[in-house]
Amino acid sequence: MNRLSLDCDSPDKVSPVLRAAAEEYYAASVDLPSAWGDPQAGKVWAKIARILERAAAQIDKLDTV
Repeated sequence: MNRLSLDCDSPDKVSPVLRAAAEEYYAASVDLPSAWGDPQAGKVWAKIARILERAAAQIDKLDTV
């Protein structure tokens, strides 16, 4: 997994970082069940990805002016 940094120099750069993290977690949620031989493996990563996407959407709605 790539290392993602939340050390952003402006608020408009936070939501893209969260979305990138969500993509990484979605990928893990797809790969883990076959890698571990467990259909439940990775489900938590998909849930976390959805939370990150919702957070990014809320951040995008903020009035940062």
